[in-house]
Amino acid sequence: MTLDKIVLALHVYGAILWIGGLFAVIAFLEAYAAETDPAARGRLAKFVRSAAIVPDVGATIAIVMGVRWLYHYKLYEAHYMHGKLAVVVVLIAMQVWLRRKVRAVKNNETIVAPPMFAKPLLSLLAIAILVFVITKVPA
Repeated sequence: MTLDKIVLALHVYGAILWIGGLFAVIAFLEAYAAETDPAARGRLAKFVRSAAIVPDVGATIAIVMGVRWLYHYKLYEAHYMHGKLAVVVVLIAMQVWLRRKVRAVKNNETIVAPPMFAKPLLSLLAIAILVFVITKVPA
């Protein structure tokens, strides 16, 4: 086992943790927004805040290991990486948007649940990343 394989494995693990964690944050935010009982909202707020840590850790691992892989193999020259990285920017924007909602929960503010398209959008982003990496389109 080489260092490069470990780095790639950590990059994929971080991406899975990142995207899976964002799904969990969306689910907790939906539950928090739907809850009317103040005591239950307080308990849910703790879960929302702790769930929000997971995608942050996953994103950090995926980005650090991905940047190492990107520059070590000069993948920035590969055309398909431009598409993949554009999708990653959208993923980062989605995480920032969700983090702002988590901050509102932390401040005991009333929030609107993430829209219905949040989970399908997250799924499409994950699929787009896989398509770019596996098919290497445009080659």
